[in-house]
Amino acid sequence: RAPPPEPPPRLFKLVSLLTGWKNSLKGVGYFLGSALISVSYELALGVMMGLVLAALPFAIFGLDRSLGTTKKKNYSLSDVFVMNNHNLNWLSFARCFLFASRDFWFEVPLPFFLRSPRCEGLGVDTCTSDDDCGSGAACSDGICRNLNTGGGCGGFGWGRVVVGAILASYIVLYGQIQSWSPQLVLGPLKQTPPNKLTEVLWGLINCIPTLVLSAVFWSYASEPIEEDYTTPLAIWLMTAVVCFAGIFAVNSSVHSFLVVFYAKEDKVATSVGFYYMSNACGRLLGTLGSGVLYTYVGEEINDSSGPDAVAGIAACFVAATISSLAAALITLKIEDEASGLRCGPLACIGTKEPRPKSEEVVSTPQA
Repeated sequence: RAPPPEPPPRLFKLVSLLTGWKNSLKGVGYFLGSALISVSYELALGVMMGLVLAALPFAIFGLDRSLGTTKKKNYSLSDVFVMNNHNLNWLSFARCFLFASRDFWFEVPLPFFLRSPRCEGLGVDTCTSDDDCGSGAACSDGICRNLNTGGGCGGFGWGRVVVGAILASYIVLYGQIQSWSPQLVLGPLKQTPPNKLTEVLWGLINCIPTLVLSAVFWSYASEPIEEDYTTPLAIWLMTAVVCFAGIFAVNSSVHSFLVVFYAKEDKVATSVGFYYMSNACGRLLGTLGSGVLYTYVGEEINDSSGPDAVAGIAACFVAATISSLAAALITLKIEDEASGLRCGPLACIGTKEPRPKSEEVVSTPQA
């Protein structure tokens, strides 16, 4: 028997809490993986398989057998693509670009850039040991060379565990802000429960950190800089990454609520599955696109250094900004603006009529 519909404000808090803590646990896995792989790849793989096996009994014996089924009939694969839900279709399309805006720079370019060494001296400076070369470089045949030319040069040369800790901290922070965004952010702004206008506003704000980073990185890539730029560039990068984590968390919590709010009563599992499929498409677009941009935008310095990573990641930030803007503009196609938009005590957009109560919400997404 399906549970009764949740009141939207309570539903918003519940969805944000569940999905936020899920993402925070992913961050713990990032840190654990980076620490284990620095010891041994086989050890990291073994621990991962052990954790999966440990979780299987809880999944097999602890979950309700009716989970993912409907009262009327189970849907086939072809039914997944028959979606007559106008709002959910546009929200799913926007979700594709929203997550591409993160993965255009986070999954591939950022760790490669943080690990890559400075370009100066690679393939030119002589050496007798790795200590004679900069961080991230190695001495080979008496010449300092990049350990991974595919990752380019121009980065910070930070260690694997440090980079893993940064990525893990981002994900944990993102998850916690997502969990509490209804109480800490949207509640004080009187934007709960959110509607399409709330998402458009935060989608536009989502463009700011990557736009700033693209300008900063292009300024460093446009002309050679002899002094060490690691500290100022690292401050710019880490500050913007933290800001993006908070803004992206609010966007994600609003999306997670709206997909449940727009879902039809008899197609909640199908609707949520279709929505997360578009999420995966966005991540695929961002990951593949970032690899192309990061690899081919920066000029090849020499065979021992690889391409210019500063120019490569700058192009990725530009693509992320465009993707964020596209997600916000697509969201405008959703028909859900009756309740207007408030910005704290101010009414940014006035209310047209009372927002109709959803008769379609019966469950929370299984993220």
